[in-house]
Parts: sequence; structure tokens; C-alpha cells
Amino acid sequence: MSPGADVVDAAVVVAWGGAAVRALAAAREPLDRVNVFPVADSDTGTNMYLTLLDAVRALPAGGAPGSVAGDLLVRLARGALVGARGNSGVILSEYLRGLALELAERPVVPGDALAAGLDRAARTARGAVARPAPGTILTAADAAARAALTAARTAPGATPGTVAAAARDGARAAALRSTGELDVLARAQVLDAGALGLVLVLGALVEAVGRAEDGHDPAGAGVSDVLGMMSGMVPVPGSSAGTGAGTEGVHEGGEFEVMYVVDGPAAPSRAPGASAAAPATGDDALAEHLRADLARIGDSVVVVGGPGQGGSGLWQAHVHTDHPMSAVAAGRAFAADVGGPPGSASRPAGGGGLRQVRVRHLPGPGDRGAVVDARPHDHAGAGEDDGPGLVAVTTAPALVADLARAGAVVLLRDAAGPVDRAALHRVAVDARAAHVALLAGTDLPADDVEALRGTLRGDGVTTLDVLRAPTDLHVAVALAAAQLVEPEPRRRVDAARSALAGVRTTQARTTGLPAAEAASVLGGLLARLLTRRAELVTVLADDDVPDAALDDLPGDAARAGAELVLLRSGRDGGAVTLAAEGPDEGRDAAEEVVA
Repeated sequence: MSPGADVVDAAVVVAWGGAAVRALAAAREPLDRVNVFPVADSDTGTNMYLTLLDAVRALPAGGAPGSVAGDLLVRLARGALVGARGNSGVILSEYLRGLALELAERPVVPGDALAAGLDRAARTARGAVARPAPGTILTAADAAARAALTAARTAPGATPGTVAAAARDGARAAALRSTGELDVLARAQVLDAGALGLVLVLGALVEAVGRAEDGHDPAGAGVSDVLGMMSGMVPVPGSSAGTGAGTEGVHEGGEFEVMYVVDGPAAPSRAPGASAAAPATGDDALAEHLRADLARIGDSVVVVGGPGQGGSGLWQAHVHTDHPMSAVAAGRAFAADVGGPPGSASRPAGGGGLRQVRVRHLPGPGDRGAVVDARPHDHAGAGEDDGPGLVAVTTAPALVADLARAGAVVLLRDAAGPVDRAALHRVAVDARAAHVALLAGTDLPADDVEALRGTLRGDGVTTLDVLRAPTDLHVAVALAAAQLVEPEPRRRVDAARSALAGVRTTQARTTGLPAAEAASVLGGLLARLLTRRAELVTVLADDDVPDAALDDLPGDAARAGAELVLLRSGRDGGAVTLAAEGPDEGRDAAEEVVA
């Protein structure tokens, strides 16, 4: 599109997406390093980049021939919603959704409509956040919307270039003011990373639609300008919003980050809290119930999405909390209220439910900050850490918190059916390492592993190391061993691999057995495991296994010279898995199933 052109068309939408991805890829590391709000977890730039990357991948291939602007904006928003990462990525996805909601019916977008779209994007994004704080990406979005509307009203017939440049300049000015609006930023003497990321996204829009009519570029749009704004900033080590931010600043604490996608069925039955006969309410009312539930158990709450075409629904939820399974339970209840079956951690065929349930441990107050490198960077893949990143997959809800504390990005999946390869791809990328070690909790088909390796290479994961961990207990044993060594990634993976090589396991199902009979079965299995010397026995029991069936196991293990650790799975059922570890490292693990 030439400067001063009258409308945004499909080609401009495609160009905008590509330019935004390139800009965030170039600035992601510096943005990560100034990230102190809502927690100083050094990932805002990466989260926004990965969100936009998935958004662009949702566009049709080949430059979208025959497509129109509104349709592509809808696709862009949906891709961002499903692929959103972290607080900033979820907010960005909702920003794009608001833009798409306003402009979905337009084959082309004139300047005044673009201004209206940016205004709705800002309002929609703000509405998705349970407790908005000043000086953030939301503040920058508001400023961009005001500037865009002013530009459109001041100059009737204003081109998209004029409106986009005004929006970018408004966001830039707000980002520069952010240090004075949020205490945590003032203490760290940094600008808000999310606000700066939005400046880059809007700068990419300026690039795509062409500069203002006179060719003047007052904000110096581009990566170099934003990097210059950050030059010399040194985040305070371990800074977080939890140290207090005045009346409007919110403690965004919580040990874990929990995210998941909620799918609604083709016809949502009712809004949460409504009677069965009441019609479903709007998307804001639906999401607000989950938003409120999550706000009661955590901070940094964002719920985005809403009903789609044909009554289907799609939402993404994000929360920082000390109680990750309470957050998952809230999502399951929400899925049930919008028509999906309760009690599932993944999407069942033909209905709604949760999927891509991811949990990671957030950095503590002792984590160190880093000086910002204001040089451009040009890489599109996962992080280039010094060692492998860890990914753990489990069907045992009660293990999730400890697996995350051990340093893994955790995917909670339903016990039935195969692992969702798309979800595996996502958590592997979220490990932010070129080398990822995967503990799948099941035996993955070789074809699936090779296909996963192929797709991950496109996201910078050059090596996917699948450690053989066929059960939830194998995953727990591996990560427990990893946690005992110094926090150096390669040593932790080596420790996990060594533990898996030496563990001996056996399984039993006690469903329907009286407690005394179940105790006898489990005692016999333990005795067989301990015919070879062991130092540690770990038992993972489903919640329906009675305590009386397990009570004798610690004493039996102690008489054989072993310590016993009992874990509950947090899921219904009568399965029990026992694992023995000892000096017989490197020998093949023996597995046996007793019906």
C-alpha cells in the first residue's frame, strides 16, 4: 500500500503480522530483561513474540489470495488466543480480538474504522484483566486509542497511515510515562515491557500501512527507537509487584503460573450462575465468572476470548497462584457451565473442556536481574540457554506443583487417550531452550516423536531428548533426582536420566478389593521389588486406594533397609505404582502389572 492510501486490505493485514513478528523477535531479549511487572520473570518480550508468531501462523498460506481484511483479522486473533503465552501474551491476544470484533465484517478498513477498532481493542483488553494497574500495556493501549480517535476526528478522511502513526505515538508516550505511574517500575527505573511491546506492534502497523501523508515519522518508529528507550536500564534483582504499588498497584504474587484453553461446544447451554432456562449471555459476562473465580485464588488474572461463530466458544485463562489445582478446578467448573463436561483436564471428543493445561514455577525474590543489551537481536526460536529445558507431562494433578518446583514446564493431561501433540509442541517451546528434555509420562509412538522434532526445529528447539518415563511415577522419580543436584541444566538432566536407568517399578490395580486384600497384594509387590537392595521406595496411589491398604508399606520397606515416600495422584481410581531406587544403577527396570 502506498503512503496515504485510503484503506487497509488483506495484504496489509498479512504485512502487519509479519512486521510485528520481526520487530518482537528483534527486541524480545531486551524486553525480557526489563520485565518486572507483574512478576520479574524475564519473559514479556518472548511471550508477546510467541503469541504473535502463532497468530501469524493462523493466516492462510500464500499471501491470503482472495481473502479480505476482516476475515484475516479474525484468523489473526484466534491464532493469538490459542497460542497466547503469559500475562502479556494473553492481553495482546485479547487486544487483537477486540480489533477483530470491530472490523470482522469489513473487506477493507478505512482510517476512521481503524481508529474505532483500536479503541475497541483497548477496551476489550482492559476488560479481560481482573485488576488493571496503571503504567502497563493497558495504559499504552488506552493512549493509542485516544490518539487514533483524535486523529480520525480532527482530519475527516484520515488515512490508516495517519491513524496508525497517531496510535503508535500515543502508546510510545504512555510507555515513556510508565515509570512514573507504577511504583515497581519506579523502583527498578525501567519502562513497562508490555507497553514497549505494544509500541513495536503498532509501529509494525505503521510500517504495513505506509507512513503519514507528509512522510514525517515523529516517533522514529521501529525497533531501534524502542531499544534506545530501554538503553542502560538495569532491573532490580528479584523485583516484583508484590512489594507494594500504592492503591492502584496490585500484588501479583503466586508461586505458579497456570494457563489453559477452554473450548465451548457448538451451543453453550447457559451462562455460569444462570438458570437452565435462561439464554446464554454475552462473552464478557461468561468470562467474568471465571475471572472472578480466579481472582479469589490468585493474582495477575486475565481471561480472554468468548463465543464464536455457530455458538462455539474459545477462552484462554491466565493466573499466578499458590494453588494451581484450584485454578484448574475453576476452569473445569467454567467448562461445565458453558456446556462442556466437568472433570476433564483435556478436550473430549465432540464437546467442551480444558486443554493445554500448563503450569510453571515463577522465579523467587532471589533471582537476579540483568543489564539490558540494547543491540538488535535476530533469532526466531526458543531461548539459547546453557543447557536443556525440562518438560514434564502428567495425568496426576497432585504431582503438578512439585514437578513445576523441580524446574519443569508441566503439562497436565487427561489419563485417557494419547498425548496431544500440539500441546507437547507448545510446552516444549515454553521451556525456552534449544535443547529440551521431555518426560512424557507415557510411551510416545516413534512417528509422533519424529514429527514433533520436525515442527519444533522451526521454533528453535534443535534437540528434543525424550527420556523414557512411561508412567507418572517415572516422571516424579526423574525430577526428584534432578532437584537434588546443583541448578545447572545439564547436570539436572543427567541426574534424571541416571535415576530412570536405575529405577525398578511395579503396578497394581486395587479397584474393588477390600482394604486387607489390597494391602496383601501391595505388600507382595513391595517384597518382590526389595529382593534386590534398594535405598528408596516411592509409591504413587490413586485417591480411591484406602489408607489401610498402604499403612504397612513404610514398615515393610524400613525392615528391608529402604525409606518409603508415599504420594497421592490426586485423581480418582485404584491404581498404585511402586518404584525402587538403590545401588543397582544402570540395570534394566522391571515392570509388572497386577490386575
